[in-house]
Amino acid sequence: MGGLAGALGLLDGALHEVVLFAAFGFLIGGIDDLGTDLVHFGRRFRRPAIETPRPPRSSLPGRLAIFVPAWDESAVIGLMLRSALARFEHPDYRIYAGAYPNDPATIAAIQAVAALDGRVRLVVCPRPGPTTKADCLNALWHALLADQRAEARPFKGVVLHDAEDLVHPEELRLLDEGWTMPPPCSCRCCRCPIRVRAGSRATILTNSPKPMAS
Repeated sequence: MGGLAGALGLLDGALHEVVLFAAFGFLIGGIDDLGTDLVHFGRRFRRPAIETPRPPRSSLPGRLAIFVPAWDESAVIGLMLRSALARFEHPDYRIYAGAYPNDPATIAAIQAVAALDGRVRLVVCPRPGPTTKADCLNALWHALLADQRAEARPFKGVVLHDAEDLVHPEELRLLDEGWTMPPPCSCRCCRCPIRVRAGSRATILTNSPKPMAS
């Protein structure tokens, strides 16, 4: 029994030393973190806030177009369109939502929103779906060109979204402002990687700062 009691005493002493060593390590780490926080807040309160000047709104004529190609998206397209209309902070845009003639549920979901807000335009693709996203985008592009000719109002840019996207409220405004900023900050195009097969009748979509030619 005496040997066992001695062993337990040694173990207890060892555990005490380990716990003390660990506590000292946590204390050193906490002091280091506290010092970093104090330096950060000290600099923040001493340095006056610098307000970045906001560039002026674009003076380029024309509207912005949002393309939303959709196939079998009846469950989400209506919510996406209503959310975009409520969130976009821009005075002049139109949403082109593309659907297929053999997808009546998606057509009905788009029509329900378009009936309440003229900024939504339903475009039914000429061929039954599904085809490709590029094919649907081309149908939206041709609808935009037809509207541009009929209304004699140019579009100055195209933004692409998917049917399940949650849009950012300021994206259209920032796109407009980007066109007024000097290089290298000027936003003169949106990356749109679309693979086009040789011999196809695809249209290249660009966001030129000049009105799109019809």
